[in-house]
Amino acid sequence: MAPSETLEVSATREEGAMPEIILPSTMASLLVAFEPCFTAPSHRTFSLLVAGWIHCLGRRTITGVAVASGGVDQRHISVFHRFFSRATWSLDAVGQVVFRLAVRWIPPDQPLVVLVDDTLARKTGKGVALATMHHDPLLSTARKPFCSFGHVWVVLALRVPLPLGGSRGFALPLLFRLYVGAKRGGTKDAPGRPRRGTRQQAAERAHAAHPRPTKLALARELLGLVAGWAEGRTVYAVVDSAYAARPLLEGRPANVQVLSRLRPDAALWARPGRRRPGQRGRPRKRGHRLPTPTAMAASRRRWDPLPLTLYGRSVTPLVFGCTALWYGALRDQPVRIVIVRDPGGRRRDEAFFCTDLTVDHAFILTGYARRWTIEVAFYHQKQFLGFEDPQNQAAKAVARTAPMAGLVYDLVLLWYAARLQRGRAAGWTIRPWYRSKTTPSFLDMLTAVRQESRHPAFSDPPLPPPLVQNPPPLGDPAPLVAA
Repeated sequence: MAPSETLEVSATREEGAMPEIILPSTMASLLVAFEPCFTAPSHRTFSLLVAGWIHCLGRRTITGVAVASGGVDQRHISVFHRFFSRATWSLDAVGQVVFRLAVRWIPPDQPLVVLVDDTLARKTGKGVALATMHHDPLLSTARKPFCSFGHVWVVLALRVPLPLGGSRGFALPLLFRLYVGAKRGGTKDAPGRPRRGTRQQAAERAHAAHPRPTKLALARELLGLVAGWAEGRTVYAVVDSAYAARPLLEGRPANVQVLSRLRPDAALWARPGRRRPGQRGRPRKRGHRLPTPTAMAASRRRWDPLPLTLYGRSVTPLVFGCTALWYGALRDQPVRIVIVRDPGGRRRDEAFFCTDLTVDHAFILTGYARRWTIEVAFYHQKQFLGFEDPQNQAAKAVARTAPMAGLVYDLVLLWYAARLQRGRAAGWTIRPWYRSKTTPSFLDMLTAVRQESRHPAFSDPPLPPPLVQNPPPLGDPAPLVAA
């Protein structure tokens, strides 16, 4: 394979120019698109951090990423820390650039599908700023809930049908908001350290001074930003049932429609009837009470089979739908409801809804199934990009560092999709135990970026020379030749 070109801008430290970037030249256009978000020095540091985040093979602390970038010999280590804690730049502006790069892959005649969810990044250490106690869904059971110390991020991602094999699509994280809980935790001192240090006291002061909006308020703020970026284009927000509530549904932007799961015991109402001539009193806001989704499914006798492809599998569930007013969550608009039953009886009945009354049952079910792509994005960011690794002790650095993993995730996907569009074949290491693998994984894409960066990663330690066992004698080699 011919060596690829790299983005090389070399200069001495005295000149103040950017050191060499260990990234493919095809990534240069993606990095240049972020120039309006930073000053010139900050953009140089940003480019180094992206390279270091990709090539770092250990824990992605700021120091580890700076070492992997290869820029610590030409720039002071404090430059990388100040980029997150003091530099003037906006994380939302960076997300808007990613939005513009990603929306090019979506046909103009199709609506935008955004996914909103939250994820927990576990932390250790009393000095970590803005870390609080949160419910841990992975460690909790139905009988015993469990809480973990860390950060909870409310994330908005754009689903993009990148041509990377199959029709699953990918969730590209755009916007991040840190949700700070009320309980700080970690107040007890260890027996060996009975005194609180200055770092712990600073973290406690930062927690007391930080505002505490709810997750729904943060999600509503993110949807408002994306609705403005869409410029009138219809946006379907796919959220979990925890976000399907009045603060998110009511008063949302005109071009935003919400699609989510419906509570099985939701109180549904018919739409109010027309007023009679001469009728007095205020107009009715709701009609008569309707059965709950569970009661509707129990009394239903006729179900319609609907062939679909959900989560990569062809299924034919039984469905029926209706239009009702969910007054407890959305008082001024009815919603389109579809109730699903498994013909095999292995799963319980489920109900879903959409605020757009013109969509059909298939659109609602396939749209909600696309929400799983954001869970895949969370897994990849934590498993391969160190989303949980930074241990920042400044509040401003906390709000910026972890989202860097989501930004690098976006850049790797967009770079690999452009690579395939230019005619490069999608390749990966052949492993005999993966007999039916047809599409590259995210680790394959990350490995491709590293391989096309001509220089090896600076985080790789130099290998010692191999030791020769049983060296031949230094005398006459004739006995060895005869042997």
